[in-house]
Amino acid sequence: MRFKPQLQTMVKVYIYAALRREEALWLTAEDVRLRDGANGMIRVRAKTIDGTSWQPKGNRAVPISRAIRSRLDRYTPRASDAAWYFPSPNGTHWDADNSSADLRAANAEAGLRWTCLDYRHTFGSQLAQNNVSLYKLTTLVGKSPEICHRHYVALVSEAMASEVGFAAVQIENRLHG
Repeated sequence: MRFKPQLQTMVKVYIYAALRREEALWLTAEDVRLRDGANGMIRVRAKTIDGTSWQPKGNRAVPISRAIRSRLDRYTPRASDAAWYFPSPNGTHWDADNSSADLRAANAEAGLRWTCLDYRHTFGSQLAQNNVSLYKLTTLVGKSPEICHRHYVALVSEAMASEVGFAAVQIENRLHG
């Protein structure tokens, strides 16, 4: 991935904005709003381009973190037929399977076995481990509370092990103190 700036930028979007593969591939220049919010916003929204309609699982706006902003500032989308933010090599809408094949090849070259979904789950996992509320997690990731709970509750439980140990010490001190 070393010399593939578009693919590097896509991976950053998967990791730091938790976009699904199709959400990233349907982004247009208009959806990446670098002047909104502290560092910008990425809008995931339904759209029709050249007679083809696309509907995400849910419209949402994802704040851009500083970690991704620096990458977006250095990225310039190639010219494309519909101002795609991540156009295919020939400047059209990028087919999801072809995009994944390119990512798999780049990851294999780097010795990685990750997929778009693995990158996306990194974002949710980090939020859960940092005790972000379930409401905020579901809003940012664009999943239902039930699915977020199923995917990320184990991570929160592991992160709370030290708190349980701390509480046990406090109880013991009160009982014997």
